Amino acid sequence: MELWKQSLQTAMDERFDVAFAELAKSNADVREAVKQQLDVSVLVKDHPKYDEELKQLVDAYFEAMQLLLGEYGQYLYIQGAKDCLTVLREFGVIK
Repeated sequence: MELWKQSLQTAMDERFDVAFAELAKSNADVREAVKQQLDVSVLVKDHPKYDEELKQLVDAYFEAMQLLLGEYGQYLYIQGAKDCLTVLREFGVIK
């Protein structure tokens, strides 16, 4: 990956982390969802029927979901920046 793309990706990842931390800090529902996710994760991993086959399926599912959500979040972030520029141009704030 080119250096500028890697730097941009790193900067965006940092912004996403900060934004999520701010969201969790200000939103009790998000904090509860994070807690619930952690609690369920422990329950699933400690479940007696959680064999190697199920572990692989669950891991594959969560890896795919995490990738999709990450890509979706990145897309929305970039689209929001583009939309902001469009609105600023329409109002004549920028050219």
